[in-house]
Amino acid sequence: MREYQKFTRMAIARFFDCPLCIGIPEGERERFLEGFDYTVRTYARDEIVFRQGEPCRFLYILLEGEIKAEMTDDSGAMLRIETIRAPRALAPAFLFAEDNHFPVTATVAEATEVFIATKESVFRQLGHSEVFMRNFLAVNSNRTTFLTGRLQFLSFKTIRGKLIHYILELASSGKEKVMLDKSQQELAEYFGVTRPALAKVLYELADEGLITVNRREITILDWQALRRAIM
Repeated sequence: MREYQKFTRMAIARFFDCPLCIGIPEGERERFLEGFDYTVRTYARDEIVFRQGEPCRFLYILLEGEIKAEMTDDSGAMLRIETIRAPRALAPAFLFAEDNHFPVTATVAEATEVFIATKESVFRQLGHSEVFMRNFLAVNSNRTTFLTGRLQFLSFKTIRGKLIHYILELASSGKEKVMLDKSQQELAEYFGVTRPALAKVLYELADEGLITVNRREITILDWQALRRAIM
């Protein structure tokens, strides 16, 4: 399954910058890479890397570009779970799960290059490299933490609840001023709503004197009232 001619020197550097593979000693990198049965594929914008519901049979590592992870709910609505930027593994926790079906569809947001390794070779490498095994466990543990927070976020049924929760998460260290890490369009996609609906709620919170809005900068004016408003 190897296609060495497609694995450029730059791609190899990105591979070892991925949290799954970081820390592999330079002297062991060539042998480590050769231990996988893999290919490297390029995808154009809007191509599908894998679909929600498909079985996970390979380890996917995004070497270049950006992927949108989206989920379709029972009503057919599309919800953006997250945007994944290289270098990152894509859903590694599902590779060895008993129910190993992808929970999301991975769609290319910008041209990508993806390392794809067989499940069997990944299992073999976990036994051969303690660094890789530790990284694999840490990455999957961190993903569990992220998904727990995402589930909490999705439990808020209204745009208002989701937006306040999002702002409070950004300001979790007690900051009064926070910078939104997404544009209004990206936030709307993340919330699964339209941009005008999100903007309406954002400025309602400002009109109520809970926050001020200056482009992406949010200033929290009344912490207690904002926390109460999420209920």
